[in-house]
Order: sequence, then structure tokens, then C-alpha cells
Amino acid sequence: MEANLYYYGLYSRPVLVARTSTTLWKPPVCPPGYPSAKWLRTVGNHPLGNIWESNLAPEIHKILESRGVKWTSTDVARIGLVGELLPPVIVWIGVQPGTLSKEDGHTVALACKGLLLEHQILDVEVEIRESIVTQYSGPKFLKPATPNDPTAELRQPLTSTLGLSICVTRTVWAEGTGGFYLTDNNSKLYLVTARHVVIPSDSDITPYVHKVSSQRLNKIALFSPISYKDYVKRIETAIADQGGIIEYQKRVVQESEERIKERAYQENILKKVEAALEALKKLCNQVAKCWGNIEDRIIGDLIFSPALEYGAGSKRYTQDYALIEVDQSKIDIASFTGNVVDLGTEIAPGKFKRMMFPHPENTHSFTYPTNRLFQIRGTIPDADMRRPTIKDQNGERCLLVLKRGHTTGLTIGRANTISSYVRYYDEKGKGVTSMEWPVFNYDDKSGPFSKKGDSGAAIVDCQGRLGGLLTGGAGPTDRCDVTYATP
Repeated sequence: MEANLYYYGLYSRPVLVARTSTTLWKPPVCPPGYPSAKWLRTVGNHPLGNIWESNLAPEIHKILESRGVKWTSTDVARIGLVGELLPPVIVWIGVQPGTLSKEDGHTVALACKGLLLEHQILDVEVEIRESIVTQYSGPKFLKPATPNDPTAELRQPLTSTLGLSICVTRTVWAEGTGGFYLTDNNSKLYLVTARHVVIPSDSDITPYVHKVSSQRLNKIALFSPISYKDYVKRIETAIADQGGIIEYQKRVVQESEERIKERAYQENILKKVEAALEALKKLCNQVAKCWGNIEDRIIGDLIFSPALEYGAGSKRYTQDYALIEVDQSKIDIASFTGNVVDLGTEIAPGKFKRMMFPHPENTHSFTYPTNRLFQIRGTIPDADMRRPTIKDQNGERCLLVLKRGHTTGLTIGRANTISSYVRYYDEKGKGVTSMEWPVFNYDDKSGPFSKKGDSGAAIVDCQGRLGGLLTGGAGPTDRCDVTYATP
């Protein structure tokens, strides 16, 4: 029972294999029959961070590999009960489901704990859980709608704002997200995404360069056929909902006939609702006419992608990106947004600001944009990633970040101050390790920061600085507690 309920409250509910802590786990009492919920928090300042990358993590990996453990990730996080001000720091090891027994897992965990003690890290425990790492894979762009436009949220996927839902026309089953734009010296426009979104084959890790006009192009389209149908269904549902509101509002107007001021007020509401219905119908017709065929949704061509490489360069991060040359005919200079994130309507302005700056001592110059378009400028320095200045609601220093992705839309998360490591295996079982920038879900109520299909999305901070390109996430299935990105 402990194995299945130990992580109750975490989004993915992973299975516990072993732990080094001696704290007695108490089974739930009926009623209500549910254990206390847990949550995942960033580490903040801790002595472990000073030796994690240079010393401790590689030594832990040696222990795991010497004992034949099929490990998938090593994270460092605070894991405790919801509301706990300072949960304990945990070295959190993920292993392939069903590959490590409880007994062997306990032996491995104790060996890793021994390393911590050797380095005088006395307040950190080791936990092993089952976890896989999932890699989330015509007309001109529309102009972003004004804030009061009833079609704003539904119009957003067809604008040039960041978070485009994309796929290759030859592999429509693999979808992802357009990350951010670049230009070259010739003013050509490129869209950056994750390589595995546009070259989804695990066996093809060679560099891709489009050199000659006779070479077959990998055409990039907005929406796969299935996602396009889902998108149209969203518009049709909004139209049906608006029709129901109109029917209700007409009855309200009729019943307020004897109250002149009230009737005028309700009639004004009815006019706005009817106008919204017409706008939604117009959008639906425009989408069907101009974007219905996948050929009409082609936005560019895959031009370049370096070899897929795990543990690349001196920092040992994952090299997983590709460049898409954007078709200039899709761009209307007057309405092209460039590198902006549409903050949309999912999170109200007041709530958005409260989530990004949750502590009263936070000093900032952020102003919620009246057009909802959040400008991306510059990159997050490594020092700010490791020693953030923003405080969370408990006064702990924490780098809060956001992204807009194909699957989950606009979400806010907490970037960890200590890097994670992911273990990838080829078809023969040979493993390679790569360092990742980890982002945790915002809290126990906000849902996941990302899901499958969000790969390629740009992750930015509250100052609009680019932090990394989303590449995947870790959990026992594709439900993830930890999102991984390449800075």
C-alpha cells in the first residue's frame, strides 16, 4: 500500500521503490480513506547545489550503473505535505517500471545516501520511484485579437505568437510546439523547435541539412488532421454555448419588461452576446474556408537540425533542436508579432500577476500588457537560474517561469535551482546521460506544467527572458511531475 500511495497528491502518482528515511508511513484511515497529499517544491539555496553537478551526481550515476540499475532520471527536489513550509530535500531517482525490486532498491538507495554523508550532506534523503522520460512530441497568420474580442482565445492558435501547434506533413502523428523566432543576415525568418518533433524517428540521429532544391522537403504545418478537427470542435462548442446564453438572456429581458432600467441593462447584454455569436460564426467559416486543407496550413520547411545528442558539449545538456524556415507569404509585416507569448484568457491578469510574484517583498517592473502580448527579450543568465531573486509565497527564492504549448496552453511553473540528469537507452539497451534544466508544476492545484505535445515550447521568466526549449518530462506514464528543458 505504501508503494502506491506514498506520493499521493503528485500529478503522476509514481510508485515508490525504496527510500532511506526512517519516518513511519501511516496508512490512510477510513473514513475518508485518503492519505495526506504531497507536493513538489524547488530546492532553493542548499549546500548540495554546490557539489551536485561537479561531484555528487556523477558518483551516484556510477553506483547506479555499476549495479545494473535501469535508471531514467536523477532529480533533486523538496517533497513534502501540501502546506509544509520547508519540505525535506530529496535526491529523487527514477527507474524503469518493473526493473528494480524493493530489496535491491533499498540497497542502492542506502549506497547513495552513504555518498551524501561522505560529503557532509546530512539533511538529504534518497528516494527511488518508477518513472519514464517522455519526449513530447495557404493564408497568412491572423492578427491577434483585441482583449475584448470574444474570439480572442480561439483565434490565438492561428496567429504568429509563440506556442504554434506544428507537425511535419509526412509524420502527422508526431506533434509539438514552435518555440521562438530567429532571423539571419538575409532577414530570413526561422522558427526553432525540438528536433524530435520534426524528425520523430529514434533511429535517425544524424544531422539534417537541406542543401539543394531537388532534395525532398519536410513541410511543416499548423495542426495535424486530428488536432485541426479538435480545434474546429472547440469553435463549434463555443458557438453552441453562446446560443444557449442567448436563449437564456432573451428570457431575462422578457421577464424584466416592467423594470425600465433593468430591461435596458439586460438588452445591452443580449446585444453583446449576439455580437459574440456572429464573431464566432465568422471565425468558424474563415477557418473552414482558409485552413481546412493541410496544404493551406503549411507554414514553412525544415532547413537544419544538428545530430540528436545527449550529454552534448561541456555542460552535457541534450542537443535537440531544429530550424524551420518560415514561408514569407504567411507573414503580414503589419500584424507579425515576433517573439511574444499571448497570455490569453486562461489566467486572469490579477491572478497571473499574483502567481508570478507571489510574495509582497518581490520588487519588479512588470505591467500586464493591455494587448496580452508578453514580449520576449534576452536570455536568463546562469547565475539567475541558480540563485533567483524572486520569492515564492513562503519567502523561498524561486525562479517562476511560463510557457505556451500545443497541449496545455499557457502554464506557470517553478524552475529548480539544481539541474537534473536523464538516462536515455538505445534499442540495444546502451545508456547515455544528459543534463537537463528541470521545471516543477506550480503547486498541487494548478495541474501539470507540460504534457506530451508541448515539446519545442519556449520557457521564459517573469522578465520575458528566454530560459530554454522544452524537450520532455518525467513520470510513471506521460503524466509528468518534472518538465525538462535545454537552456
